[in-house]
Amino acid sequence: MGEAAGRPRNQPVQERAVLTRDRILQAATDVIKQEGVSSLTLDKVAARAGVSKGGFLYHFGSKDALIVGLLNQVMGVLDHELNVLADGIEASQGAFALAYLDYVREPTKAATDTAVSILAAAAVDDDLLDSTRATFRRWQDRLCHDDGLDEVGALLARIVGDGLWLIDLFGLAPPTGEERSKVIDLVSSLISDHGAARDLIDSAE
Repeated sequence: MGEAAGRPRNQPVQERAVLTRDRILQAATDVIKQEGVSSLTLDKVAARAGVSKGGFLYHFGSKDALIVGLLNQVMGVLDHELNVLADGIEASQGAFALAYLDYVREPTKAATDTAVSILAAAAVDDDLLDSTRATFRRWQDRLCHDDGLDEVGALLARIVGDGLWLIDLFGLAPPTGEERSKVIDLVSSLISDHGAARDLIDSAE
């Protein structure tokens, strides 16, 4: 009874802490988008988020911690979206690979918060990308070992997915919408037709 009675008093504090943290992350994203990475200062983010410097430091003890928080947030969202896509694909094999490709079918996603935070981290300290590298390693393992595909075919899906993502991220001579769709459809069809993919791989060896 005592634990249940205490919960309503604690919950609002926890909710406020989460909301404040999210507000700080959004403020940091807005600063980077509107003014660039060089303008990302603790004072500026705190003011935009409407929190004191002490309140900011309670959630993020340094600028590096803030950038890692941004990375973890957006990579968590991306991971969730990939899982939702994979769960919605009816395939005995290759569902995650197909989701990986489907995620980059539209070029707009890479140019939002994910791009902003990763650029910020890379500009400040390459070591801050460690958690992002770990996420990509986990996706690589899932594609190559848990998705039921030949490793070469799975790697092809990742290379195409990551390649399009990076093209969008940095604006590197992006393909036309038609070209993009044809590439994704070709690789997706190879994943769906495991026999054809195996034949293609064998012919290249």
